[in-house]
Amino acid sequence: MNKLLLLLAGLIAVFGLVYLLYINGFGVINSKSALVYQGCPRIGKNKNRIKASFTSCRGTVKRVICLQPGKRYRFVFSSVITKGTVCVEIRDKKKESLVVLDREHPCAVLSVEPGDRLYVTTRFTGADGKYELAWDLQK
Repeated sequence: MNKLLLLLAGLIAVFGLVYLLYINGFGVINSKSALVYQGCPRIGKNKNRIKASFTSCRGTVKRVICLQPGKRYRFVFSSVITKGTVCVEIRDKKKESLVVLDREHPCAVLSVEPGDRLYVTTRFTGADGKYELAWDLQK
């Protein structure tokens, strides 16, 4: 019985840590399959961008980005896709869709409210190629 309680406490601790990392922008939730997928970590010069290259990718990648409240940000989606489709959906803290960026609609300007986090979901449908989502303060 004690081993079961320790196991349960360990599982709760692990899931709690994963959730804390995700909600603060450090963790990524992957629900995809791909022959090859190479993403770049968001550190250093890549702090304000998400980019990856992939082959035969389908599914979703979800992450949270935390930005300065009360500011406006310009988001730019660019891609080189040889097969399939890729799009990026950005949602607010209420999980309501703010914008979907793809080849036809590559740019958007969003305001960040105090306490807001933006939830970014990248959707792949049998895609080959690479993509990048970059954001900067709107001037």
